[in-house]
Amino acid sequence: MKPPQVEPTCPSLRRTNASRRRLAAALAGAGLAMLSVAGCAQPASYAVPEQFCGITITEDVLRPLLPAGKELRAEPVDLGGGSSRCKISVDKKLALYLQTDLAPSDTDPVEVRKRELDRYGNPAPVNVGDQGRVADSGALAAAACQRQGADRKVIVEAHIPSDPPQDVAQRRKDLTAFIGAYLPAVQKFLDCSG
Repeated sequence: MKPPQVEPTCPSLRRTNASRRRLAAALAGAGLAMLSVAGCAQPASYAVPEQFCGITITEDVLRPLLPAGKELRAEPVDLGGGSSRCKISVDKKLALYLQTDLAPSDTDPVEVRKRELDRYGNPAPVNVGDQGRVADSGALAAAACQRQGADRKVIVEAHIPSDPPQDVAQRRKDLTAFIGAYLPAVQKFLDCSG
């Protein structure tokens, strides 16, 4: 099943055939990340793949954000032009929502996403990318991305839709570690330089 494609109106943002093939191969390789291990007594009996929605990320930064369960599934949506969404579910319940956007280089992601950051609870600056923020249930980071001869900005956002845990400070540390690893992984996937 192919994710829906929305072609941007700006020709310079359209995906190249090589970019489409790379994304298709990554999504096929991830197999929509449908993984399950039945009958295991451990709290999280699913395996965590190295790739989610085409982005390579290590288990040690992803696992702390995911709840216990038996089945893990990632649903990618490629919006074209470097923008995508990824819903990660555990036991058919949304556990983590990832958003990636390639925006004009003068975009202020903190201002654009201010309402969402406030909704995530107590946003504060973190040393990730150019404009990192972490909150009780989400994080955002941005960095320069020179792509196809144009100066752009890649913006990544992670949101955990569940209520904050008792140890909010630990969750914020986990979100900071995740977004700190996710941003350069997305830059690499998008072939960003700069």
